[in-house]
Amino acid sequence: TGRPKATLTISSDERTQLTAITRSRSLPAALTLRAKIVLACEREPSNVIVATRLGVGPHTIGKWRNRFIADRIEGLYDEMRTGR
Repeated sequence: TGRPKATLTISSDERTQLTAITRSRSLPAALTLRAKIVLACEREPSNVIVATRLGVGPHTIGKWRNRFIADRIEGLYDEMRTGR
């Protein structure tokens, strides 16, 4: 249902890197969650199903699916923000 999802394909090298990120205890929790989202999206095309499994909203899944497609693993890191 809804708009068609962008196809997400992960190379074996990227899969290795993403798996390492998900297992890390020293990286920020948000980054490990993003890696889990990307790995789950490769197997499951539905944002709603992935969101339910990971306990986040479907919009969050769509955001990180699209960021990974556009920017690969580098896109999972926080973007620089302007200071106040």
